[in-house]
Amino acid sequence: MVMMSSGLKDSLSYKIDEKTYQEFPDKWEKRIKEEGLSNKFILINKEPELWVFLGEHGDHLLLSKNDSAIYCSCKGFRMEIEKKTNKGCTHIYALKIAKKFNKFRDISEKINNQELNKIIEEIMELDYSSYLRTILIKFS
Repeated sequence: MVMMSSGLKDSLSYKIDEKTYQEFPDKWEKRIKEEGLSNKFILINKEPELWVFLGEHGDHLLLSKNDSAIYCSCKGFRMEIEKKTNKGCTHIYALKIAKKFNKFRDISEKINNQELNKIIEEIMELDYSSYLRTILIKFS
């Protein structure tokens, strides 16, 4: 299980309220639906809730709490935060669709902490986790 310090949890709490995100731009709508229904979201940890989106241009880590994604490791999310637009990214909105329609895979109880850490490290260092794909093949 991944542990977060209480200070980190507190510093993230301002982002949890979905009202902080403006409506997503119309140009994102098609992509959000495609991503949300694609089965490319993988739940890798339940508390805190960590997700991976297997993207065309790399894998992205998402942190979610109370049914709202509050962080995505994609470049688009970081750019929106830097611009202070609070629009998030397509992955943030697509995750809600994936959860609503049960279009995700849950491997959170099938992997141990060492495997979880390896997946996170690969994505943070390489933007891609070959280890996660190996695990997914094993459980498919």
